[in-house]
Amino acid sequence: MDQILFADDEKNLRQTVYDYFTAKGFGVTLAENGERAVAAAAEGAFDLVVLDVMMPVMNGLEACTEIRRFSRVPVLFLSALGEDEDLLRGYGAGADDYVQKPYSLAVLCEKCRAMIARARGAGAQGILTAAGIALDPGKMEVTVNGGPVALTAKECRLLTFLMQNKNIVLSRDTLLNEVWGFGYEGDTRAVDAQVKLLRKKLGPGARALRTVVGVGYVLKEEEK
Repeated sequence: MDQILFADDEKNLRQTVYDYFTAKGFGVTLAENGERAVAAAAEGAFDLVVLDVMMPVMNGLEACTEIRRFSRVPVLFLSALGEDEDLLRGYGAGADDYVQKPYSLAVLCEKCRAMIARARGAGAQGILTAAGIALDPGKMEVTVNGGPVALTAKECRLLTFLMQNKNIVLSRDTLLNEVWGFGYEGDTRAVDAQVKLLRKKLGPGARALRTVVGVGYVLKEEEK
C-alpha cells in the first residue's frame, strides 16, 4: 500500500482527503502544520509527501527544506499561488511538483499515483552519462566531473529524460508531459523554472544544457 503524508491546516480538507485517498487504496497520515509534517516524515516511511504552502507554525516551504535534510521522498506542494517566483521558491525548497488550488480530488489522486510510480520506475534504469555528467536514476545520485551534486527527485527526472534524449531538441510541452505527467494542470513556465534551478546546481555541467529559442531545451553530448 502506497503511503502518503498529507499536511494542511484546514481540518475539513484533511478529513476529505483522508476519506477519498483511503477509499482509493492509499495509506494516509495527516498533519495540521509544517512542524508536525516534518516530525511525521522523520518517523515514518512515506512514498509521497503533500504539503500545503500556507500553514501555521511552519509553512510548507520551510517544512520541505527541513525534510530535504534527511529524505529524498517526492514532495508535492499545494497552493493558491502560481506566479513564476512562487514556483521557483517551491522548487528551490526541494519540491518535485506543484498543484494550484482549487483542485479536483480525482486529479490530485492520480497526480500522486503518477509521482509515486515515476519515482519507483527510475530504479530500473542504468547509469547515464553525458558531457561530464553521470546520473544513477535509481539512487538519484549525480556527479559533475566526478563531484557529487544534490538534486531533488523532480530535478533527477528532468535530467534523466534530457540525458536519455541527449542531442535531441525537446519542446517544453514534451518535457512537461514526460516529466510532470499529462495530468499536470500548470503551464510550461514550470519547465523554465525547473531548468533554471537545475542549471544552477549542475555548475560546469550546465553548459551542456542549452536553450533552443522558441522551442525548448537540449542536452548536448559534446561541450563546445
